[in-house]
Amino acid sequence: MVVEEPASWRSPAVTDRTFKGSMKFILRTLAASIALFLLNAALRPSWEEAVSALMVCTMLCWITERSRVSGAELVATLAGFYFILASALNIPEGVFFDVIKVGQAPLMMAQQLGIALAIAIVIAVLFGRTKMEAAAAPVWRSDMSILGLIWRLAASIGVFLVCYFGAGMLIFPLVKSYYQGRTMPTLEAMAAMVSLRAVLLIFAAGLVSRKIPNRKDARLILATAFPVIGVISLMIPHNELMPPFVRLVHTVETAPYYALCGFLFATWFGPPRAGGSKTFIARSS
Repeated sequence: MVVEEPASWRSPAVTDRTFKGSMKFILRTLAASIALFLLNAALRPSWEEAVSALMVCTMLCWITERSRVSGAELVATLAGFYFILASALNIPEGVFFDVIKVGQAPLMMAQQLGIALAIAIVIAVLFGRTKMEAAAAPVWRSDMSILGLIWRLAASIGVFLVCYFGAGMLIFPLVKSYYQGRTMPTLEAMAAMVSLRAVLLIFAAGLVSRKIPNRKDARLILATAFPVIGVISLMIPHNELMPPFVRLVHTVETAPYYALCGFLFATWFGPPRAGGSKTFIARSS
């Protein structure tokens, strides 16, 4: 028996709209990448910075394309997500492991926050999403119980702790010489720091996944964006504080479990399954 393809699959009009939509996304992503490159690397341009900017903006534009928010809410979502993954997680950790001086951290954080806000505004403008819509698409409101929230938080922190220490022990012999002579924190202090990092990641996941109606999209986006923005894009550019081999080792160490956590956090804190008990409610005007 021959099953005829739906007419829409063969329609030139549908194909043309898909092509135009793809081209618009690519051009907007390239424009945003140029803006981020100029913001990050105006004084030290390099191909590594260009690749890093392209990776970050591809993820942020993908989030914008799939999300159902606009205006100040979209800017806050993009800026918060980028700032948490690229700066709030890593700069304090650098201070913690004596890689970044304490006095440098506040200025670095302020600078990165400004860049995150700027690129979020640029992307909102490029996608024509600068105004709040009076009748926006439905927004999911969670109806999970307190007990459900507690076990999700505990499981998320537990998974991140196990991954952090497990992967860290595997690669430490490779970077031991780099950390020799530095002031290392106690195990208890490290556990507290890693737990706080997990909470920040959960918050970042909530910022994005709750704006995306489809759970499959939320899982795919977070499982990709977590390692790309939070690990790979940071390790590609030249870094005076960390030599290339150490950056490579830490990339191999952290990228896989960032992807795992992105998938799990989108599942536990993101939109419901299609047809599930959780419902979408319309945003009031």
